[in-house]
Amino acid sequence: MLGALGGVIASIIMYPFLFLTTSMMGIPLDDLSIARGMAISNINDNYYLNLTLGIGMHLLTGAIAGAIFTIIVSTIKKLRIINFKRGIMEGIVYSIIIFIVLYIPTTVSMVHPNLVDIMNQSNPAQSSSKDQKTVEQNLIPIYGFGFIAHIIFGVVLGIMTSLLIFRGYVIQKK
Repeated sequence: MLGALGGVIASIIMYPFLFLTTSMMGIPLDDLSIARGMAISNINDNYYLNLTLGIGMHLLTGAIAGAIFTIIVSTIKKLRIINFKRGIMEGIVYSIIIFIVLYIPTTVSMVHPNLVDIMNQSNPAQSSSKDQKTVEQNLIPIYGFGFIAHIIFGVVLGIMTSLLIFRGYVIQKK
């Protein structure tokens, strides 16, 4: 349960990097969350529902990732966190795995097409191919800042988990 809390806190701390990504693309700050929400709802025109779903999915994913990380490092003897440096390093490695296994595929398959739809809705006079090109031209910020955001997630998760372990909140098996 406390690992999930660490994951939620780490997910919240990621948000400035998500905002930086959308800012560099020249689109509203909440569009990445809306694009995630659209992937869940399959509704393109409900702003508040999609925003709420996108933020909720981001926080839920962080909670699940945090819980899994805490279970892994508290049950696998070889991965046991013995100091803050090790906790941070393991958090970073774990976040890179999440980036590769979860972020890249979901961004390619769900977020990218929904961003094109959002841009098309905000400027219907502009061609869809131009919106597609704009998103494609911004793939480096999307993945670059996404990678940085995930590293930050890993650092925060590693610190939070280390604190939980050193405070005795996570039961370690010997």
